Amino acid sequence: MTPFFFLLAFTDLFMAAFSQALGYDYVFVGLVSVFGFILHTLIGAMYQIIPNSQQTELKNEKLQIFVFVASALSSFFIFLKNYPIASLFTLTAVVLFTFHVLPALKNLKPVTIRFLTASLLYMNVGALFFAMAYIPVEGLPFVPFQLAVHTITVGVMLNAVIGVEIAWIPMILMYTLNEKLARVVFYVVQAGVAVTLIGFGTLQYKIVAGGSVVILLGLVLFLYIVFSAVKNTTHREIPYVIKFFLAGLVFLTVGLLSGAHLAGSENFDMVSLHMNLMVFGFGGLTIAGAMFHLLPRIVWNMVHVKKAQEGKKIPNVFNVLKKGEAMLSFYVLVVGVVLMAGATFTDLNTTRYLAGLVFVVGLLLFFRALFFRLYLLYTL
Repeated sequence: MTPFFFLLAFTDLFMAAFSQALGYDYVFVGLVSVFGFILHTLIGAMYQIIPNSQQTELKNEKLQIFVFVASALSSFFIFLKNYPIASLFTLTAVVLFTFHVLPALKNLKPVTIRFLTASLLYMNVGALFFAMAYIPVEGLPFVPFQLAVHTITVGVMLNAVIGVEIAWIPMILMYTLNEKLARVVFYVVQAGVAVTLIGFGTLQYKIVAGGSVVILLGLVLFLYIVFSAVKNTTHREIPYVIKFFLAGLVFLTVGLLSGAHLAGSENFDMVSLHMNLMVFGFGGLTIAGAMFHLLPRIVWNMVHVKKAQEGKKIPNVFNVLKKGEAMLSFYVLVVGVVLMAGATFTDLNTTRYLAGLVFVVGLLLFFRALFFRLYLLYTL
């Protein structure tokens, strides 16, 4: 079901970008981005990464259909701005997903699995906080909207992205990972995430700023691993998937700095800037790169089985995807994020519309470069 989760996530991102351009309230854009685009992408990706990393198969594979239906209904009710019902479907999807993949987690020693396990834990906490934020229950504590959102962005996404990239980037660039430093990154990031979420839970933004600084320290160590791999690679040219990852990390660094400044100064006029950098910049570029890396292999395996059964020649997936199309979407998406970030410093609605339009065009180019090309591969 991973391709369907990715298509759902793309729809969520398109809706978020379009709504941002039209000037919808940042709560709607934040929820459809975080509990739609980000969460659904990570569920779809983990359905592949966790079993493959553990060299095992999931039992009761049809359960992922129910997870997808609950996820799709969650997005549907977010689109309707019925957040209480949406939160219940989100919680249902996450709990079912956790029970489905948890038995596959047997070897927790690899640092990537530690990051993914932490991400899975925060995914359940974040889904519960989403429900508690919009369905108040007498006797239960008040959960701020900010805590629910940042449990997913900081707790879930940051752990998942760093955990996956700390394995994928050295692997793709054929560079040996520094395991000791990677473990240090894990513990520093966990400390920063915990402090940050405590700050949001108590609405003490000075604590949030302190947690952001700790996360930035872990990010600096992670960037050292990444750029060591880039510097020492034997590739003549950096693969375009890595370029997506690197651009995402640039936006992550600037986004964390803006978040630390926003929290420390309590200047909430910068919320839109922070959201654009983190959701559309870091999230959009990173997840686009991850889809370019993961989805072709999934579809190729599906085609491989179908063609083998028919006794036909199996096409090469890399002859179907076009590097030029992928890079065109990359450049347009980057320009779109930069323009969207810049548009937050002006009151002109036209500037915001045009910036959002550029990013939406980038999404359409990305759809053609990946989903449309893989559809052609599957129907050959």
